[in-house]
Amino acid sequence: MMLDYKDTTIIIPVKDEPYAEEVIDSIERSLKGSRIILIYAGKLYVKKKHSNLEIIKQIGFGKGSACIQAMKKVKTKITCFIDGDKTYNVNDLKKLINEIRNGADMAIGNRFAKMEKDAMPKYVIFGNNILTALENILYGLNIKDSQTGLRAFKTEIFEKLNIQEQEFGIESEMNIKAKKMNYKIVEIPIFYYPRKSNDKPKHFKPLGGFKLLFITFKYLFKK
Repeated sequence: MMLDYKDTTIIIPVKDEPYAEEVIDSIERSLKGSRIILIYAGKLYVKKKHSNLEIIKQIGFGKGSACIQAMKKVKTKITCFIDGDKTYNVNDLKKLINEIRNGADMAIGNRFAKMEKDAMPKYVIFGNNILTALENILYGLNIKDSQTGLRAFKTEIFEKLNIQEQEFGIESEMNIKAKKMNYKIVEIPIFYYPRKSNDKPKHFKPLGGFKLLFITFKYLFKK
């Protein structure tokens, strides 16, 4: 087993996120040697220097757009996505990366397995469950959390997936296309924590849910 993570790049897409630097610090402590790409929109809260960190100003808007732009900078065999709001446990990335090293093409985290109380509004849980059920039924997936933001995958498959979604639909697009192309997808339980009480929530609004619903169906008619 590798003792370092020089084969891995961690992408952190953020917008006006004050906790991004704390996430970076955690990655540097836990995943020694990994490369970190922070791509930001709005205000940049990272103040100090980090040896393996590259900071990119996002062109355009949307999480998908940020991830697509950042992927152009990746040179390692493995890539991970993690949100910069401290709702994820950085140590769970090790489990996802290990799945990739053991033969998975994409590994995703199931937030519902170890979710802390009040970490996610009930309407968001309901919407996520609907979207996940539809992806399972329509595309033959077997997952429990389709919209998770904690992911690891072989870098080479990202280009093959030809990701197009510019907003939060990137998660569904990755799931569906990876399944349709017969890539091996592994899902493991992960921790998920509430945002701090004085923060504005960044969960989906109902309109966003309808957009994701449309995305889920539209790939029935695309290769």
